[in-house]
Amino acid sequence: MNKNKLTLNTAIGVAVIPLMLSMPLTTHAAVAANTPTSAISHNLTTSIKDFSTGKQIAKEAADAANSTQTALRALSNNQPIQALAALQVASGNLHLLLARDATLNVVPIDVQVQVLEGPTDLKTIKKLEEKLGDLIDDKHYQEARPIIESLVDEIRMTVISLPLGTYPAAIDRAVPLIDAGKLSEAKNELIKALDTLIYERDITPLSIIRAEDKLNEAFQIEHKEDLSKQETKDKISQLVNDANQDVKVAEALGYGTKKDYELLYDGIDALKQSVGTSGFEGEWTKIKNTISGFKNKIVNPAS
Repeated sequence: MNKNKLTLNTAIGVAVIPLMLSMPLTTHAAVAANTPTSAISHNLTTSIKDFSTGKQIAKEAADAANSTQTALRALSNNQPIQALAALQVASGNLHLLLARDATLNVVPIDVQVQVLEGPTDLKTIKKLEEKLGDLIDDKHYQEARPIIESLVDEIRMTVISLPLGTYPAAIDRAVPLIDAGKLSEAKNELIKALDTLIYERDITPLSIIRAEDKLNEAFQIEHKEDLSKQETKDKISQLVNDANQDVKVAEALGYGTKKDYELLYDGIDALKQSVGTSGFEGEWTKIKNTISGFKNKIVNPAS
């Protein structure tokens, strides 16, 4: 079975996910089908880049996984010679990795980033909640499903990794089976090998990223513009208020706990009160740290 690290109780729900068959597997981002690409702001696009480049893809391991898929297809087409050639590539790449560093255990081979932009208006969320409640009360579960699926606003990052401790041996077991003409048994060994790939999914609420972006903008204005002008103070206060609304959206969509939001709201309130004073930078640093802790807890709940 796959070893999945699932956050926010999401489920990948796949035995073996077909890998991209181009070589090598590469980091890529996907946007929800019902979301226009133009809806993604520059800041969110930057955040996606930051998420996706945080994992170093191992080309040799990615090529080995692709070669395993190629061998599996060849066996399905009764082409043992082609299968052996593909497995020779896979085995060679894996043993090369281990020769470089025998302590390697789990190696990322693909990073997939998906953006799901959901409702960002509290009134809209409330209406959806009420409709959802009515449908569930009436046991119209299938009609309720699209509403449940729409109540998300997040970046999902899935990292696919190959376990070097067991994968090479599984590949090596398939070779003598092919030589012996036991193609069905060899196929089963390769399927077992692919089924040991590890899928880790991290989720970060987009509303929290939007709030953080607004607070950063407020900080820049506070440092660059004339604070003696009421217009400047109003601009900063508006950004802080808007950030507060973003946090409320994240809470309404069910990310995190009530205690998490108490800390966030307290920090934003303190920041509001410090607008135009020497204490603004200190309060800004505190709320930034609180948001950072919140995101880390959402992405890595065990920590």
